[in-house]
Amino acid sequence: MKALGVKMNVITVVKYKVKDGFEQNFIDAINAYDYSNSLSMRMISLSDNEYMSIMEYEEIDKTSADEVSGVNWLDTVEHMLVFFGESRTESCSGIVVADYN
Repeated sequence: MKALGVKMNVITVVKYKVKDGFEQNFIDAINAYDYSNSLSMRMISLSDNEYMSIMEYEEIDKTSADEVSGVNWLDTVEHMLVFFGESRTESCSGIVVADYN
């Protein structure tokens, strides 16, 4: 476990809701994305065609680099998504303050 004040990684979490019939196409599109700026990516399946991707980065600058390509990628899958109000996703990012391996 690392203490506060020690350089920690950044986690970005993005939630998607996929239209019926597009589940496999969406998973294929997620897997085709270039995650080379991140340390890791995992996607979990939630209930009701919702998915959540969790990416870990070494530094905030690398999340910014992925922001532009991520928005461009979202343009290509928008037709597969159910919007959250006016947004295609629900997302948040934060600094890791504790971890366990």
